[in-house]
Amino acid sequence: MKNLIVLALIVGGCGYFGAKFYLHYRVSSGLDDAIVMASPFADIRYDGVSSTLTGELSIDGITARMTNFDDPLHIDKLSLITPGFFHLLNLDELARSGADFEIPNTLGFAIEGVRASSSADYVRMLFSSGLEQSGAADANNAAAVCAGKYGLAPETLRQLGYNDLVMGLRIAYRQDDRNLFVDASAEVEDMYEFDMTVKLADRLTPELLMRGNYRPRMVEGRFEFLDQSLNERTAKLCARKGLSDDEIEFAHIDALLASGLEIGIEFDDFVIGPYKEFLAGKSTFILTAKPSEPISLSQIALYKPSDVPALLNLSGEAL
Repeated sequence: MKNLIVLALIVGGCGYFGAKFYLHYRVSSGLDDAIVMASPFADIRYDGVSSTLTGELSIDGITARMTNFDDPLHIDKLSLITPGFFHLLNLDELARSGADFEIPNTLGFAIEGVRASSSADYVRMLFSSGLEQSGAADANNAAAVCAGKYGLAPETLRQLGYNDLVMGLRIAYRQDDRNLFVDASAEVEDMYEFDMTVKLADRLTPELLMRGNYRPRMVEGRFEFLDQSLNERTAKLCARKGLSDDEIEFAHIDALLASGLEIGIEFDDFVIGPYKEFLAGKSTFILTAKPSEPISLSQIALYKPSDVPALLNLSGEAL
């Protein structure tokens, strides 16, 4: 009996490592082909591919240089997160099996250790392009600049003490018998982090995906923003630019209102009041949405921005 157990362990181990080798070879081959296709646009290199028994497949040590840009972008790890190792062996099932495939109850994507200099040429280009598209008349106003109303400019980042940016992002879904949950989180080291969860009324099924008529209805949502040091740094920078405490608060509220209007929401006092508490020294700001009944996300855009807070039953909280 002991010999049989040992033999089973050996066979099982050989099978696992054989499958792991095959998986890494298949992913590396496909990745190499994709890199060749992308070569006119970017020079991409990576250290290797790794996987875990829990179902995480990662591309490690990525360095990318985009055409016409000199500065590199470094990424520690880019990962696909599945329910288990055997799901990794069937990654192509979704594309080749039509409506017969089974959607995993959980699936996620993570990018860790994104490293970029705040003075990198592509950072400057991204900010300039976004600012140009906004067409903002107050883009160079001291309050708008230091509060980041249109994003933090590379020069502002350096003035805030962020010479290098280290970022991470994770997006995943999970579903039970009735609902679909979408989770997202992000962090910029020594700046801020946020976590978001949206609960949707309907599960994701192969039939809905194939028909292309999945219309998610939100049951509730929660957004949590944790300040690591950004608020304090911003307040000091605004003060150095000659803004009073009241002007600094107004600049932040103005930036909040502008960000809300970009997504079709005009925040009211139930959000603005707690946000002022957050600016005054609280470390966490939480925004929750609890509509009276599930609402289709596509319908929100049909309402006036001033009506959306009541529609979603939005409220804020500072901790």
